[in-house]
Amino acid sequence: MAMKRLQGVCRRSPTEEAQNVVAPTMIGLAVEVQSPRDSLAHHLVRMGDRAHIAGRFGKALLSYKRALKIFESDRVCAAVEVVACLNKISQVCREQALYHEAEGAARRALEHGEGRLDAGDPQIVAALNNLGATYQAQEKYAKAEAAYIKALGVRCVQSGEPDAQAARTMNNLGVVLSHLGKDSEAIDMFAGALGVFEYLLDGLHPDIGITLSNLAALYRKLGYLDIAETLYVRANDNFVAVLGTAHPHSGMNFAALAGVYREQERFAEAETLFKYAVAVLEETLGDGHARVRGVIKNLAELYTRMGRPREAFRWEAKVFDASAHEGFAQ
Repeated sequence: MAMKRLQGVCRRSPTEEAQNVVAPTMIGLAVEVQSPRDSLAHHLVRMGDRAHIAGRFGKALLSYKRALKIFESDRVCAAVEVVACLNKISQVCREQALYHEAEGAARRALEHGEGRLDAGDPQIVAALNNLGATYQAQEKYAKAEAAYIKALGVRCVQSGEPDAQAARTMNNLGVVLSHLGKDSEAIDMFAGALGVFEYLLDGLHPDIGITLSNLAALYRKLGYLDIAETLYVRANDNFVAVLGTAHPHSGMNFAALAGVYREQERFAEAETLFKYAVAVLEETLGDGHARVRGVIKNLAELYTRMGRPREAFRWEAKVFDASAHEGFAQ
């Protein structure tokens, strides 16, 4: 049934819905424009936001960095503008696996905000979240857990009750707790985040999709494949409706659902989704990106299990070529 719901999506080209993107909730730069320099910087931030939402991470990073230079050079610029821009840079760098730069930007945001912003300012919480997410991406789970717990404590004390920012932290903490083997605590965190998001948002939103996908991954790890499949399909409904198929979130969710089908030995359905996920991720992230290589490796493993060694070898060779190209580029 799930595959039938996705067949219409998989027949579209990876770029077909790129113009129908709805922006997820972001922490904006809500400040008054006071000069042409401010106007240019804010324009660059808006350009970066549009590129980021569309999955064009390289263009987004360039716009954010140009905006940051203007903000930092303007003495009348508010600290929140600099911190917000650093947070955006940290997030985009992390999504491109530029972890050293992502961590540096998050730390700079915290240092710049210290003494200039209130300890419970949303941008301080966002910087802690970015720092935790960067540690998480590098599998430094103890450090990530500490950063998320600090962010959650600060936000809940400041706001008095869970809000969207606190729910994002709960989702992030749930992922880390799962990696640390604290599965029951992780489920509680995901359930709490999902409850907040569904209360605050209108049913279809990237934050809801991300939380559903993470909860699905946990149930998949625990061996509850039917539950995982249902959650991944619900996540897909969010990503495709809000972001379109031509977005990394959609591509990664296709790949995750394909992994469930592979474990259920529904090989034909898994093959279709893996190949579609590769097309989406290559289009949005580039051929040599680590996430693209990971999905290709999973597809090669699928062909091995299907007894099709030649196709497995062909896809594994593609991973090798991408890795070699990336190495020479450095």
